[in-house]
Amino acid sequence: MESFRRPAGSRVLLPAEIELCEILGITEDEYFYFIGLTQAYNGKRPKEYDDIPYIINMPAISGIISAIGASQVATQIVLGIVLTLVSVLLTPKPRAPKTPPSLTTAGQTGPKRFAPQTGFNSVQELANLGEIVPLVFTKQETEIDGDYKFYYGGVRVNTRLLWSQMLSLGSGQQLKALFMIGLADLAAKPDFAGYAIGDLLLKNYINKKLALYIMTDGGRPQEREERYPEGKLEPQIDRQGSVFEDVMSVDWDENLGAIDTIVSSARTPNTQVQFGAYSPMPNSMRYRLPYELVLKQKNLKDRNRKDITKKRQKIRTNFPRYCSFYAINDVKENATSKNLNADDTIRYTIADFDTEEEFKDDFEPWGVEDVKSAVDATREEADDAIQIGESYLAGSALVVCIDRSNTTWKSKIYQNAYFKCDYTGIVDVRTGTANLKAAHKGYELLTLQKVAIGTISNSKACDVTEIGLKSKVFKQITSFPNVNSHPGAVEMKGVPQDSTKGVVKRYQDDDGSISLGPMSKYIMRYSFFRLQARVAGIVDADWNFIDGGEVFGIKGNSPQPQYNFIRINHHSTPKKEYEFRFLPYPGNLIKRGFVDQNKFVRILNAAGELHSYTEKPNDEIYTIYYKGTREKLVSGDVSNTEWYLGDLPTDVDGGKVNKLLQTIQGTIPKSTRWIEVERRTSNMDANLRNEAVIFYKPQNGGSTWVWSEKDSPPHWRDYFGNRNKTINFPLRNPSTITIGDPYTHPYIDQSDGFRYGVGPHIQTFTGKPKNRRGEYYGIIKYEMKTANVEPVVHKNISTTGGSGSGLKVNIKVYLDPKNNQYAAAEWEIAEGERGSGYKDDDQINIPATGDFPGENGIDIVTDFSEFVTEPWPEGKNLNPFDAIADYYQYDSERSSHQDGPEHEIVYVNEQSSLGAPPPYATNNAGIANVALRLSSSKEWNSFSQFSAYIKKGIKVKRLIDNTTGATNLFPEIVYALLTERRFGLANSIGVSSVDKDRMTIAAKFCEANRFYWDGVITEKQNVREFIYQNAIFNFLDFTILGGKFSLFPSVPYFPDTFKINKTSKPHVRALFTDGNTRNLKVSFLSPEERQNFIGTVYYRREVPNGFSETESLTKAVAEDEFLSLEQIEKLPTEVFDMSDFCTSQNHAEDFLQHALMIRKKVDHGIKFETTPQAAAGLAPGTYMRFISEATHTSRFENGVISPDGLVQSVGNSTLSDTPIYHWKPGTNEVKEAKLTVTANGTTTNSNLYGSVFTVKQTSESNRLYKIESLTYTEEGLVEVSASHAPLLSDGSLATINYTELDFIGM
Repeated sequence: MESFRRPAGSRVLLPAEIELCEILGITEDEYFYFIGLTQAYNGKRPKEYDDIPYIINMPAISGIISAIGASQVATQIVLGIVLTLVSVLLTPKPRAPKTPPSLTTAGQTGPKRFAPQTGFNSVQELANLGEIVPLVFTKQETEIDGDYKFYYGGVRVNTRLLWSQMLSLGSGQQLKALFMIGLADLAAKPDFAGYAIGDLLLKNYINKKLALYIMTDGGRPQEREERYPEGKLEPQIDRQGSVFEDVMSVDWDENLGAIDTIVSSARTPNTQVQFGAYSPMPNSMRYRLPYELVLKQKNLKDRNRKDITKKRQKIRTNFPRYCSFYAINDVKENATSKNLNADDTIRYTIADFDTEEEFKDDFEPWGVEDVKSAVDATREEADDAIQIGESYLAGSALVVCIDRSNTTWKSKIYQNAYFKCDYTGIVDVRTGTANLKAAHKGYELLTLQKVAIGTISNSKACDVTEIGLKSKVFKQITSFPNVNSHPGAVEMKGVPQDSTKGVVKRYQDDDGSISLGPMSKYIMRYSFFRLQARVAGIVDADWNFIDGGEVFGIKGNSPQPQYNFIRINHHSTPKKEYEFRFLPYPGNLIKRGFVDQNKFVRILNAAGELHSYTEKPNDEIYTIYYKGTREKLVSGDVSNTEWYLGDLPTDVDGGKVNKLLQTIQGTIPKSTRWIEVERRTSNMDANLRNEAVIFYKPQNGGSTWVWSEKDSPPHWRDYFGNRNKTINFPLRNPSTITIGDPYTHPYIDQSDGFRYGVGPHIQTFTGKPKNRRGEYYGIIKYEMKTANVEPVVHKNISTTGGSGSGLKVNIKVYLDPKNNQYAAAEWEIAEGERGSGYKDDDQINIPATGDFPGENGIDIVTDFSEFVTEPWPEGKNLNPFDAIADYYQYDSERSSHQDGPEHEIVYVNEQSSLGAPPPYATNNAGIANVALRLSSSKEWNSFSQFSAYIKKGIKVKRLIDNTTGATNLFPEIVYALLTERRFGLANSIGVSSVDKDRMTIAAKFCEANRFYWDGVITEKQNVREFIYQNAIFNFLDFTILGGKFSLFPSVPYFPDTFKINKTSKPHVRALFTDGNTRNLKVSFLSPEERQNFIGTVYYRREVPNGFSETESLTKAVAEDEFLSLEQIEKLPTEVFDMSDFCTSQNHAEDFLQHALMIRKKVDHGIKFETTPQAAAGLAPGTYMRFISEATHTSRFENGVISPDGLVQSVGNSTLSDTPIYHWKPGTNEVKEAKLTVTANGTTTNSNLYGSVFTVKQTSESNRLYKIESLTYTEEGLVEVSASHAPLLSDGSLATINYTELDFIGM
């Protein structure tokens, strides 16, 4: 039979069952409750009824049956009603029976909805040392055209994370971070609406959950004018109760408050982050059926009364689950808390016993099919959970499964699983058939559980490692009777339900019935772990516990996550990297070793008080801080009241106060002073010869003792050798010595840094051998450290308020050492003064005492131990210690550790003290910073990339108006790059090497034509390459004239408006001919490069404070002949990406058209040498003419003829009887001929096949060129490089004088 409850896995509905639940509007848990009821019900019928239809009245269910099926069912129902009515009419009328009384008690339903709790699952990566500080150049422009508004400029900048810290706040987390926007200082503060995390704008977030600060000129964010008013998150408060004026300060433990010298980085690890014990498997644990109040009515027949007795017996029977640890190293033994050492093997057995065979007819007529189903499900789940190679927690030992006897457990087959111990611990072993059939309480024996271990390693050496934890810890009861509402007597040991007067007996006597209301709710559970540490990077280094034996725990009662932290100060010089490990700790071991044992555990709670302690394993010193409580658990703390049968004792009678939920007022001040760390006395009882017994000898004037570190246990003994360890105490009368005062002699300061002072005066005159009698002083060891100031103690102060009386507290009052005024107080329940008669909803008051002003309204917790009894039927508690039990006994129980680990490491803060503020956060760092404090939510559980929308970039010198401000003009940006000292090349180039006048003209040209550059420089650049590549997009030439850098318009412009002049005729500055030049070289573009192409340009469309969209524009030059779509699609394509800086469609379109026309019209360039006199007055960017009157060739009309007669010419292709010179490779003779090219581009003169030719002519070649460069040769001549500048018939430049009709859009 398939189990309906799977203890270590999820319950799964079939698709048809899901549909049923949806139609009926019932929950999954309600459906499984129905299944449980049907499986628990014994539906067997007597054999003689086999041939009789089995008819059951069922409630009508609308909406399930199809139309046809519904009509059939309706017919059957009507027929049934008619037959029933006829039989009623024909039957003699009996006397109406008396209706028995019926009682249904109150139910319990806990909350099903919880406020969502969230945290961050990732944090932006820190910037790397040496990264380039971004340079943001932008200036948003607005253009209004009628009803339309166009924006040019503005840029979204991805910030660099400089500093980060995560804070655990219990119900969520908070991120504190400092981001670098770019170099300071920005010309304007970015709008609050322009910040975003990923693709979500910050303005859409809940303002009460964030605070934002901007420092446009650098520096540390302060809670003043740098804060945006839109953010409403309350300022952070340090442990002293003071506001963090400096936002990036850290509440530093050694400083006892906020300090601004800490560098911090937060990260979210992603390996070995989950930890906890989960998927528990039973170790001889019991199974029980749900409790049921079964009445035995007075008038029942004897047989039925016996059935009722059987049912009661079944409900209180402990059924075995037939699984247990069976042997260690193949040695069978019964042992509790047995040590399991490394490499030991332990066997876990899943037995083959059959529940029905074991119990046979014990519970007839009820049977045990329901029990069998649950027990078999337990074994199936245990078998499924055990896999070879997986890690487990066997008791408290870490083990690995190494073998299984069978592939799968099934009925009547044993499954033996073998585990090898990897880390020492203790385990409970049971052997033999009787123990396999045992049924222990869920908290009694240590279990087998899957295990996940959390491990964190430092990414760098630091002073402090804070580890953030996310935990989901809860227990859930589903569809269990509300036993708290149990009326009257409870059938239990010594209490006969049937004969005890009360509600139950009264209803039984009246043949009535009582039904307990249902209970479905979340209840309390604890989950525990231990903390270990070791130095990283040491091979085979052992893990050391750094919790002092006081286990950490999380307490929860809902499926919502809790966020806590553990902060470890590792005191090492120099700084080291460490590893930390979270080791799950069994709840059953807590029951055994801590509950009612007067031993402390540490319960994490981010809303609690800050605690600390120090551990020193292997000479490493760790100070651990956490928020929560340090408490001694008692039975009532770890048991849920929901399992108690009837009214709770404290609800009725009240009880003693177990704990106070507030124990502190104010912030305890600290002081640095000598603090006692250890006391030692002479070991007077040691059975050693020559034991040091120093008598009180006035004549000596003192006694000499040695601090012994070799003896075990260590103690003071007489000096026998090492004088460096000798401490001399001058003799004084004991009555004149102040014991425990490190500032009053006698004391001595040793080279180890500690102070050793005189301890208690001890006299031993009786009860010892004569040679061991005497008197001496102990010695106290002091360390200079920071600690709470010494308090003034007031004992046994009576409280007021509440239902009870007699509660007294001890109060420690702390005065501020600066002014000796009251600062804080803490209190605790006085020993033996817990009072009586108090209830959980009471509040008590502590009166003013001495300097303590008093405290009112303190919540209390009464002593729940009174309701924790032996499990029913021995007592009235069905399930004591369930909040810590590793295994469950009812199917209605579900806990957070059944399906997976309960804890997760969600962040690591690594912090170090620099002794001064971090260099990037000082006011003179020159970095524009933005700081953010953000509380987590479902909108942002992943902090990927923080960005800011910048409308005005960094301030530079404005050439167009001689001011300082933001710019998006490329010439002004280049001028800043070449002349600025903060970020430019002032030291290598500087103002003297830049032609400011030409730069100013270029800037005015860009402004007039709206050629803007809005972008961010984020990487190292070759300055010349950067300027050249970006200048061409802005119609500029990058020139170096006379050693001076400059930009200048590359096209004609109007001198008054600086706008492009398309019809301008270029001014020719020189004329060159064959007579004043030599070594003329002509370079032509290949035919492929000269053909028309489809050009696409990308630019970005800005949305102020939003996210830009990259858009494109595609065009080609319109040919003289019409091009079909097919021809156009065959054209080559070329892409120009201007989206990094261009925000204007007009700018992008102007450049694309210009580029297309240049490619179409400009087909060659030339290079030649001339005299300095001929080149005088020329400069790159100027125009010159070149006229060649050569009579033998045209350098511009060369070509080749292929071996099959195809003519290819770089110049004129319409040759007809044209004189040429030709030459065949391999010969040394140039010949003359005439060339005619046919319509198909070939020649019929076979003598010319395979020749190179040039056209013979005597006409002059007259072309315009734009000079690209002028350089001197070794011979003192000037080499001129120039590109062809084709002209239209009117003398204007063909590359610029065009219209929209010259292009076709795509």
